[in-house]
Amino acid sequence: MRVATKGRYAVTAMLDLAEQAIHHKPQALASISERQAISLSYLEQLFCKLRQAQLVESARGPGGGYLLARSPVNITVADIIIAVDGIDSEPQEADQTSSALWTTLHQQMLGYLASVTLASLMDEQLVKKVDQAFSENQLKRLAQVIAHKEARVKKVTQAEQTPKKAAVKKSTTDKKPVVNSVFNWGKFLVKTR
Repeated sequence: MRVATKGRYAVTAMLDLAEQAIHHKPQALASISERQAISLSYLEQLFCKLRQAQLVESARGPGGGYLLARSPVNITVADIIIAVDGIDSEPQEADQTSSALWTTLHQQMLGYLASVTLASLMDEQLVKKVDQAFSENQLKRLAQVIAHKEARVKKVTQAEQTPKKAAVKKSTTDKKPVVNSVFNWGKFLVKTR
């Protein structure tokens, strides 16, 4: 089983439609086309098949567009791919010797895709967005800390580079010795004689 471009684009468009479902209003294909960078005419073909498979409902008139026909919990990736690609439940193989292998592989892949819902994909997207926002906040905080430290280093460097006023030394001859003991008094008397 090979997932063609149609299937991948259909899953992307349906995921976009599911994420926009919180607004409770139909989404125009032009909006989905713009957000997901998918050709509008290509989306029209895909949504015609998705509507036939009863995965989406169309709303006509001003403000019209498409809504999910079921909850995102009840729409699987397999439903979407089968709707747009028309995958058979059993693969067509000419080689009878390896037919069992390809049939088993096909069933395993289809089983996996049937276990992945739009809701689970939305949850993964939400986790990625939260992780990205958390990482961005961490990077901003780290940048603030680095900027603060750089400012401190710059301030210290500037302080070291400014010339300091030379301390004026007072001559020791101006000081009168303080005699605080009998021994120092004796030394003082000997020096003055």
